[in-house]
Amino acid sequence: MAAVGRTILIVLAVVLGLGAALYFLGPKTASRSQTLEIARPAETVLARLASTPVGSTVAEGVTIAEAASVEGDTVTAPVTFADGGTGRVTYRVTADGEGSNVQVKLEEDLGANPLNRFAAITGGDVAPLIAGAASAVETDLNALPNATFSGLQYSVVDIAARPFFYIQNCSDTSAESITSIIGQAVEVIPAIMRRNGLTPNGPLMAVEPRVVSDQYCYQVGYPYAGREPRASALLVGAVGQTPGGQALRVVYTGTETDVVAQVYDPMDALLAAAHLDNPATREDDWVTYEVYHDDATQAGGSRNREIFYVVQGDISALARIQAPVDAAAVPAAPAETAPAAAPAPATATP
Repeated sequence: MAAVGRTILIVLAVVLGLGAALYFLGPKTASRSQTLEIARPAETVLARLASTPVGSTVAEGVTIAEAASVEGDTVTAPVTFADGGTGRVTYRVTADGEGSNVQVKLEEDLGANPLNRFAAITGGDVAPLIAGAASAVETDLNALPNATFSGLQYSVVDIAARPFFYIQNCSDTSAESITSIIGQAVEVIPAIMRRNGLTPNGPLMAVEPRVVSDQYCYQVGYPYAGREPRASALLVGAVGQTPGGQALRVVYTGTETDVVAQVYDPMDALLAAAHLDNPATREDDWVTYEVYHDDATQAGGSRNREIFYVVQGDISALARIQAPVDAAAVPAAPAETAPAAAPAPATATP
């Protein structure tokens, strides 16, 4: 009988020893991960994840608690759980051809409760959450523009608003339609302005070029000098002001055919990566406009332009992803197509 008792005591000691070892030497966190295939460039994906705002929802009851840190191809952000627990979400991004693979890992700190420590073997509370976290980030990343901002150069400038005479129009998004509309504006608008005693005070501008229901819509016209006409006196056209304030400025030299791929797509990717533009819609969150510094009626449209994005909100995240550069020189216009007067200068923001 005594031998049986000793055996039981030995078994209990072994079990307690194994339990203690599992408690002290076992996992301190519960974690689960899932890998996604994202049809977007790795650079854009990594930047989007790295700039996720504090307070964003990772999964139901899981919230980003502090700004993310980036080390190489890995983004890590502290999170809080609905029950007050803490943990981390980690994204590891690797290029896969023109797309990328993203490993999403969700972790929860287990604390001192032994039951939680033992539950880590099956993933604890994060096990049912990882699918939702992966689905949410997959939807968000696949809404990004399928473009990279690599090589895009922009400066931050301050622009003064000026009186503006314009005609509002929309066309389809083909380069042929856009150049046709802009070419007609060069021929028609100055004559209308002269009849109303207005003088062009700068080059032709297309304000708010944007896509609405597959239509490219804008206000095309000229800054002007002269007495503002009454709206009731204008059969064609309208008066207002050019956009003013702080803006992102890009200098573009090329045809209408290439401007979307070389400027608008990369800038959209950069703004979306910085969480400054909603990637789920083609509607622009920023007012944009183009200034034409040469003959906009030539085949293929203007070759020398400034393109501006009027700043909306805090652009510090943008600067962290892709730092601005010193403002480039205004494109030179050939003498025979020079504008009536030089545009108001843009002042670089320190």
